[in-house]
Amino acid sequence: MRHSSQNLRKWLGPLPGHREARAMSWMALVAGAVLCGLSLYRGFHGQTFMGRPLGGDFVGFYAIGKILNGYDAFRIYDLQLAVSLQHAILPAMTDTQMLVFGHAPYIACLFRPFADLPYAWAYIAWLVFSASLYVLSLLLLFRAGELTPEQTKTGLLLAVSSAPFLLETWIGGQLSVVIFFAWSLFFYCRHKNRGFLAGIALSFAVFKPTLIVVPALMLVCGRRWRILGGLAAGGSGLALASLGMVGLRGLRAWIDTLLYLACVNAGPGEARHVAKYVDIRSFFHLLVPNGPVLTGVLSTAIGLALLAMLAAAWWRTAGSHTQNENLLWAATLCFSLVVSAYSPIYDSILAVSALVLATSVMASRHEDREPFQAWLLAFYIVPWITQSFAEFLHFQLFTIVLAGFAAWALRLSYGSRPAVQPSVTEALTVQ
Repeated sequence: MRHSSQNLRKWLGPLPGHREARAMSWMALVAGAVLCGLSLYRGFHGQTFMGRPLGGDFVGFYAIGKILNGYDAFRIYDLQLAVSLQHAILPAMTDTQMLVFGHAPYIACLFRPFADLPYAWAYIAWLVFSASLYVLSLLLLFRAGELTPEQTKTGLLLAVSSAPFLLETWIGGQLSVVIFFAWSLFFYCRHKNRGFLAGIALSFAVFKPTLIVVPALMLVCGRRWRILGGLAAGGSGLALASLGMVGLRGLRAWIDTLLYLACVNAGPGEARHVAKYVDIRSFFHLLVPNGPVLTGVLSTAIGLALLAMLAAAWWRTAGSHTQNENLLWAATLCFSLVVSAYSPIYDSILAVSALVLATSVMASRHEDREPFQAWLLAFYIVPWITQSFAEFLHFQLFTIVLAGFAAWALRLSYGSRPAVQPSVTEALTVQ
């Protein structure tokens, strides 16, 4: 490990510390605020900004709220109705653009109050709501990781100014903050040894099953029955709520929508669209754009191999609850993004959870601190350039970062370390 640290210093030089990290964060936040302000200014005048209409994908969720407020609830999956409303709400949208709502019915209720406002003001309200929810989630996560005040301040700035949140989720009007909140609440309840409540908290994220399937499978491998019981109870309650909301007709329409989206995502796509995804299938689709069979074989084989490695690690930890489990969760979250059938870059804000969990372990791993700092740097810098990199060079660099960090954390989770968490005053200090 010491040799690897020396190599890092040789190739990268001194790694940034707290002061440099905060300076980078503030510059990114200022740039994000300027972009958001310009987008709002042009949006209020009915104009696009950098080719995108006001709110990004938020107009799709706003239209769903409109349907719930004025039509039968099952029609939230009526694509023709949703698209017609989207274009009526936001005439700046191109004629060929459409946003498909493929989430579980219960989450649609979140947008009813926003749909009572004029669209531009609803988007501003969503900006306030999503930023507030994200900060609250981060504070819960930092409590679960027992970060020091200095780490909390730096971590908060880095997380809020990261490209997947600032540009893709916040300005882009995405829903990933709700999933991030569910995961943060899960880790907070788990930290408090409330396994059943942790499972219930995690169930609120089942509206996007692609991000829950792998963790749920690992919970089975690890025999975490209390958490699984909470997940099953919460999921059952939300399923009944969805059934009462849209009925069997609406649930069938939801399944049809999921099948439609699966077909669309499995088909070919332009590089500029595929560049927004970080899953392994999209990675190979960029590399081999005209080889769907080869893409499918490679992504399936590698995905199964990664899942087998992860499952073996979880099986080994059954019945234990050590700090090494935080590394295992960090690996699980990042591998989930890689092997998922659908991982747009805005969902990669879940990697923040992985990094916080890994930070909580670094206090007892002095020899691993500099490699971890290098991973932190990669997670912050790469998302700012990865889409352009993928679009023009047909190589999704962020997928490599996610998979590489997950493998690194998984390897460390096998190390023999004390089960007792060190004092928070000994927590990781960035040099």
